[in-house]
Amino acid sequence: MPVQENSFKPYSEVITGSIIYGTIGVFLDRVQDMSVGSVLFCRLLFGVFMIFFYLLLSGSLEQLRLRRNRKYLLLLGFLNAVTGICYLSAIRHSGISTAVLHLYTAPVYVNLLAPAILGEKGSSKSFLPLILSVLGVLLITRPGEILFNINAGSEFIKGLLYGILSGISFGTTIILIRYLRHDYTGISQTFWLTGVSLLFMLPSALLTPASVFLKNFDTLFLFGITITFAAILYLRGISGIKAQTGSILALLEPVSGIFFDTVVLRSPFYISTLLGCVLILTAAYLVSRNGTGDQSLKTDNQPVL
Repeated sequence: MPVQENSFKPYSEVITGSIIYGTIGVFLDRVQDMSVGSVLFCRLLFGVFMIFFYLLLSGSLEQLRLRRNRKYLLLLGFLNAVTGICYLSAIRHSGISTAVLHLYTAPVYVNLLAPAILGEKGSSKSFLPLILSVLGVLLITRPGEILFNINAGSEFIKGLLYGILSGISFGTTIILIRYLRHDYTGISQTFWLTGVSLLFMLPSALLTPASVFLKNFDTLFLFGITITFAAILYLRGISGIKAQTGSILALLEPVSGIFFDTVVLRSPFYISTLLGCVLILTAAYLVSRNGTGDQSLKTDNQPVL
C-alpha cells in the first residue's frame, strides 16, 4: 500500500492499535489460575482464527501462500513464543510498567545487531540510544527496594530478567521479520508466526484443566480478539504512513501500558520508573529517527504477541 500522509485514517489506526496493546496487563490481571503459557496459547488461538477470517473476508488469502525461507517462519514462531512468555511473565512478576519498558529496548538491540546479521551499514549514533536504554533499565530496577525488601526484590528481579529477555527476543524477531519482508507481507508473517507459536504453547495448554479454561473463557476470548484487532489495525495503518512517523506513534504503547497499570490496576508508580521511561522512550525515538534509512526495518517495531 502506498504511503498516504494526507489521510488521517492510517494515523488513527496506528494510534488506536498502539493504545489497545497497552491493555495486555489488564487482561492478564483478570485471568485466574492459569500459567503464562496457557494464557498465551488461548490468545494466539483466537488471534490466528481472527486473522484468517479477516483475510478471507477481504479476499486476501493469497497472502498466506508459503514461499521461500519457510524454515525461518518456524524460527519466527519460536522467537514470538519466547517473547510472549517472557513478556507476560515480566508483567506478572514486576508489573506492566516495568515489563513494557524493557520490551521497548528492542529497537536499540535491532540497531546494534542489524549491521552484523543483515549486513547493513552501522551508525555511531546508536551508542547514545544504547547508553540511554541501559540507564533507563537501571533506574527502573529500583535497587533501594531490592536491597531493603528481599521478598519483593526477588520477585522484581525475576520480572526484570524476563523483561530484558523479552526485549532481546523481540529485537531478534524484528530483524527476522525484516529478513523475510520480500517473501511475506506483515500480516502473513503475523499469521504464520502465531500458528507456529501455538505449537510451542500446546504443552502448557494441555496441562491446564478444562474447568479452568471455562472459568476464564470470557476474559480469554476478549483478550484474543482485542489484541489481534489491535495488531490488524496497526499493520493496516503502518503501511499508509511514513516509517519514522509510525515508529514514533508506536511509542504510545508503553505510555498506554503505564497508564492502565497505574489507573486501572492501581499499581504504585515511582519517580525512578518515570525517569527510566523517559530515557528508554527517548532512546527508541532516536533509533527511529537516526536509523539506517531502511523504511521496512522501522515499520515492524510493534509487538505481534
